[in-house]
Formats: sequence, C-alpha cells, structure tokens
Amino acid sequence: MKRSESAKYARWSAAAALLLASLTAGVYLERKWVAYQEQQKAPPPAPQDVTRLSSGLTFSKGEGTQKIFTVEASKATDFRDKDASLLEDVKITIFGKTGERHDTIHTQSCQYEKTGGNMACSGEVQIDLESRADAERAAKNPGTKTEQKVHVETRGVIFNRATGMARTDQPVKFVFPNGTGKAVGVEYHSEEGTVRLLREVQLSLQPPENDIVGKKKASANTKEPIRVTGKSLDFERESRTMHLDGPVEAETHAAHLRAGKLTLMLDAAFRAERLVAAPGPNGKNPELESENADGPANLIAETITAQFAREGWLTRIEGAGDVRGSRHTGKEADAFRAEHSVMELWPKVNQPRELNLKGNVQLKTQAGAPGETRMLQTGELLVEFADEKKGEGNKLKRAETLASGSVEWTDAAVQSGTAGVPANNEPARTKLQADKLEMEFGKEGKAKQLIATGNVLTERTVSGKPMQTAMAQSGTAQLMASGGWSQMDLQGNVRLKEGDRSGQGDHATFVRATQTALLTGKAVARDATTETQAPRITFAQTTGEVRAEGGVRSTDFSARGSGAQLAGVPANISADTMLGNSKAGRALYNGHARFWQGDSVMEADSIELLREARVMNATGNVRAVFPEAAAPSSAQIVAVQAGPKKARLWHVTAGTLTYRDAESRAHLEKNVVAQSVEQKMRAATVDLYFTRAEKLNSNAANVPASPNPTAGAQQISRAVGTGGVIVEQGTRKATAERGEYSATDGKFIMSGGNPAIYDAAEGTTTGRQLTFFLADDTIIVDSETGSRTLTKHRVD
Repeated sequence: MKRSESAKYARWSAAAALLLASLTAGVYLERKWVAYQEQQKAPPPAPQDVTRLSSGLTFSKGEGTQKIFTVEASKATDFRDKDASLLEDVKITIFGKTGERHDTIHTQSCQYEKTGGNMACSGEVQIDLESRADAERAAKNPGTKTEQKVHVETRGVIFNRATGMARTDQPVKFVFPNGTGKAVGVEYHSEEGTVRLLREVQLSLQPPENDIVGKKKASANTKEPIRVTGKSLDFERESRTMHLDGPVEAETHAAHLRAGKLTLMLDAAFRAERLVAAPGPNGKNPELESENADGPANLIAETITAQFAREGWLTRIEGAGDVRGSRHTGKEADAFRAEHSVMELWPKVNQPRELNLKGNVQLKTQAGAPGETRMLQTGELLVEFADEKKGEGNKLKRAETLASGSVEWTDAAVQSGTAGVPANNEPARTKLQADKLEMEFGKEGKAKQLIATGNVLTERTVSGKPMQTAMAQSGTAQLMASGGWSQMDLQGNVRLKEGDRSGQGDHATFVRATQTALLTGKAVARDATTETQAPRITFAQTTGEVRAEGGVRSTDFSARGSGAQLAGVPANISADTMLGNSKAGRALYNGHARFWQGDSVMEADSIELLREARVMNATGNVRAVFPEAAAPSSAQIVAVQAGPKKARLWHVTAGTLTYRDAESRAHLEKNVVAQSVEQKMRAATVDLYFTRAEKLNSNAANVPASPNPTAGAQQISRAVGTGGVIVEQGTRKATAERGEYSATDGKFIMSGGNPAIYDAAEGTTTGRQLTFFLADDTIIVDSETGSRTLTKHRVD
C-alpha cells in the first residue's frame, strides 16, 4: 500500500469515529431531556390534608331509565378529615324528566359536600338553557345561528344534587334570543326546567331582525327595545313562558305599561308572542300609556293582553274587565269605558286599525275646554282607523254600534257673567238614540256625519224651556269640528213634541245655529187647542215662532178659547203662509187668507190673530159675512112659522177690519160696504156691534123661535157708519155723515151733515136727523122746529 493511500484510510476512520461519538451523545441527551419533561409533567406531591387526587369525576341522577342530570368534573380532590371534595372544570348537564332539554351549568371549581349533596361554586358560573333538538342542531351546524339558547352568567351558585336546584343571591346577567337582562339572585330547578330571578329584574326585549331579504327596514319604533322591570321573574323553558311579579313596568320611548304582574309567552324561536298584564296584590289594574304623533293615549283594564307578530310588531291589544281608555288629539280628548275591548293594529307601524268595545260601552269626546262634549253609549261599538300607508296616520275613519245606542251632546258651558244669561243657566243637551248608529269621519279624523237607523228618538233640553222630542224611522246628523252637531234630518213618520205643542210630518230638519225645526211632507202642528196643516212648518225654539208655508190651514178646537171667538164651534183659517209666535200669542196669515167659524166668514189679503188681546185684524181686500141678530117676533108670528128660518147674513167689504172680542165690535175702514138682502150701507168707516146668541132651551115653554144661529155665535145687532154714509134700500137712498142701523128695531138713523132720503117716487126728505124703518115707509124727521112722522104706506 502506498503511503498516500494509508493517510487516506486514516482520515476516513477518524471521521467515522467522530460520527459514532456524536450519535452516542445525541441519544444520551435526548433521554435526559425526556426524563426532565416527564419529571416536569408529573403531579406534585399530595398536600398533607389531601387524601386522594383524581383526574376526573362523573355522577348522575335519574328516574328509572331517564337521566335527569349529569355532573362532570375534569379533576376532583378529596380532603383529609373533611366531607368535601374540590371539583374543577365542572359541567352539569340537565336533561329533564322527559329528556327533551339540554341545559348546562359550567364553572371552573366547586366545593362538593358529599353528605348534603350541595355543590358550592364561588367563582363565575355560566348557565345555558336550550332544548335537546337545538343542542343537536347546533352541534351539527356550529356555524349557523339557529340555536335558541338562554345564557346566564353569575357567581356564588349552590347546586343541590338531591333536589337538582341551583341558587345564588349574586347579580345575574342573561342573554336570550331577542333580549338581554339582569337581576339579583337566581334559582334554577333542573327537574322542572324553570329559572326564577329573585329580585330587581331588568329586561331589554329587542324585536327580531327582519329576515326577509329585499324588504325595507322597519320603522324606528318597531326596532326599539322594550325595557321591562319587575320584582321577580319565573321562566319556564319548556313552555317558553316568563312570569314577572310586580310592580312591573315595560316601556319604550312611545309607550309605558304598569302592572301588578306580567306574563310573557314566547314562540319556538323565543320571539315575543303574547303578553298578559294583570293586577298585583294591591289590586290596582294595569295601565298602558302611549304617545303617538297625534297625541297621548292610555288603556286601563283588569287584564291587558297584547299579541305580537313574529317580526316583532304588535298585532292585537285586548282589555278585559272594567276597561277604560283615553286619547288626545290636538284640543280634542276621547275617553271610553267598556267591559271588554279588542284593538287590531296595522302591520309594522303599531298603529290602531280597528277597535271593538263590548258591554256597557261609553265613548266621550271633549272638544277643548270648556268646549262641547259628545257621549256615545251602546252595548257594542266597532271603530275603524285610517290606514297609515295612505298618509292619514292614526286617525278615526268610521264607527258603528253593533247594538242599539245613543249619542248625547252637551253644549259648551256658559261663562259666568255673560250678559243676559242667568247665573244658574245650564248648558243645552241634545240626545239621539236608535237601533243602529254609524259615524263617519273626515280626512282630519274629525266626526262629520252620524247616521241613525230604526226607532230614532231625539231629545233637546234647554234651560228654562220644555224638552223637545222627536221620533222617526231614520235620521242623519251633520257634525262640526268642535264635536257638536250643526243639523239633524229625520225621515219617516216624524213626530215632534215640546210641552203642549206637537207636530208630525214625513221629514224634519233641525238647525242648531238658528234653533229651528222644519217639518215637511203633510206637516201638522198642534198645541192644546189648535191644529195647523201645511206642506212646510218651521218652529223656532228660542223665539217660539212658527212659520207655515205652501197652503196653510189652521183649526181652533176650543169652543171658548183665549182668542177671538165669533161662534161656539171650532174656528178655521187658511192662507198661503202663516207666521205665528206662541210666546206673543200672535199668528199672521198671509196670502188669500180665509177665516170661517159658524156662519161668520172672512177673507182678506192677510188676517192677524192676537190671542191675549182677543183681537183679529184683516187687511187688504177684506170680505166678510156675519149673521144678523134676529128682531123679536110676536107670539102670533111664532105660532104660524112652519120651521126655522135661515140667519140673515150681512156681507161686508173694506180695506181693513179689526174685531175685538172683548168689545164684541168689528171696526172697518177704507171704502166700507155692508149689505144684507134688503139694504146696503157705504161709509168711510163702519163699526159692527155684535151680541152673542144664547143657547135655546128646548124644555122651555112658549120660547120665541128666532132664526137658527149657531149656539153662542156673535150676531150683528148694530152697525154705525161714519164719513159720507150712504144707505140704500130698494129705490130709497139715504145720505148723512153718520148712519146707525139697529137690527132689533130694523131701522136706520141718519145724522150729521145734511141727512136726506131720496125716493124716486116720493121725492126727497131732509132733516137734522132722519129715522126710517125698513119694514115700511115710515120716516121720523127731526128738525129745528120739532119732530114729525111721515108714513108713505108702502111695504116692500
């Protein structure tokens, strides 16, 4: 071998030796390092008071084959001379009696008392409540948000193995789907699956997010959380029900609920589904207050129940037992009472859509202060509200009674010190009732019309005046923005009554501003003694005025009324129109006026009747017929009369006529003509004097039979003409300034001026006073030289 090759082999041998040495050192160091690590990982030596250390602990409680809960700990330490163990990384899983739950309690460490079975967990404790199905679903899909879990955080929990109850008096925080909360103290009953928050409960209920893609976000009101406070709370996981004991309050920025106790039911997704508010131990009824764009509103009832849509908005609010509510819009205030109420709301906006009230319903509307009030009463009422989508907001649209009802209006209170108004003057009231009432509202939400159907009755009461009543088949009332009524229209067999006055017709219209009532369609008006018929009759309550139009006919049925009486039978009068006043006792008949009573008849352009003065005035183209008192008849004439004779009638024309019943006198002026069958008298003015015929006694013997006037009728007994008097009888004509006729004697006395009698056959007779008899040609002439009698021996 060459020297160079020997050197080469030497170098290789050295390298191999070095490599082997390195490998040997590496193996040694690795073993040393593993031994060190195992030494570090080895448990420390047991303390002097510890008897045993365990790497894990598990125990369960069950009934039969059903496991109720399981306790697991990753590490357990038993202490010497102590009946306790320290459990670490503790997890309690509760399955419930049916196995449908999967609730867990988790904490870092607990002190376990073996004898009592209590586990005291002083540190942070987390409790999760969920169903078995939700737990399995979450385990399969951990990335989804489908789990419906209630998460509770607290500390200082004591869990009793025997009872399965966990309890703490420390502050509690919890989170559940669509809500969070806090309280002080909690009790968890594993067997029932219930949680009780002991005191100072506070909840924040968040409406769920809108899970429909593409839709607009809900309004701020629907997304605002509901803040709830209460004294204590019980939560039943299986029924998803929360019971809050009060006083309980729930509020948003626009609503506030106060109640003695509250029950909240959740759906399967833990969304608010139904809420029930009820009185507490103090018996005070729950109250719901809200603030809307139009003003505040409130609801009080023995129980208030609210229904929620799955999206979170309110769909229905129900009140039961002594329900009361109010609503303010501007200057108007509404208040209602009922035994039961149901309000349906528009979707998304939490605004009323429909309100149904049942049982002794009262709805009162006050228009300002001291404005008018409107009170509606019925057995059941349905109210509809305008759709918010149409921009009309929370405004009334329509209301109707589902049973018979009434509406009463009270006028604004009269201010004290008002001139001409008594200090004790009460406001006027108007009431309308019917089998069915329907109220319509305008765009501003103000009532504009009230429709009444079936057995309509109205009442109007004004201080110091008789009540006005009206009945009809149907009616309509026009309403003002102030809440009062402006006009009422009644249809179908309308009947009115006010004191001793009454009326009827096919249709009636009441106008509040003028305080008038108009009857049309075969209208009839009556009082204690009279009746008036016309196509249209208008009554004014404040003035007592009555106006009839379109062909009027009135009848006075009193045989001896307070007005003018020309006979003892009903008096009748007709005209185109009539204007009367019950207070003044005056009636004026205009246009083709005609009066008739017994044998007396009067026609004129107008006839006026004055009841208290017992005066009748006729004006314009007066034409009248009056009976004449019969002259006394001798017994011989009576014996040969075959039967009663008709009354002798006087026909009178004049410009005006005034009859005064107290004087039994009629005064006529302007081209007066008074004539009978036998004579005619013309004069500027004529006064007719009447005597009342006496009733005949049929049992009296030898009573003279006079012409047959109506019993008690007024008859002309004397007529006095003045101013260019002209009397005509056949071919005779008498003139003077004054002429007087006596029906009893059948004679004329002409005086004043230059009295003269003209006879075509006998010539002219003059004198200071001339008296001539109608039965013959006897004339008595009085002159300065004396008196003489002329007899012409002519009998007509």
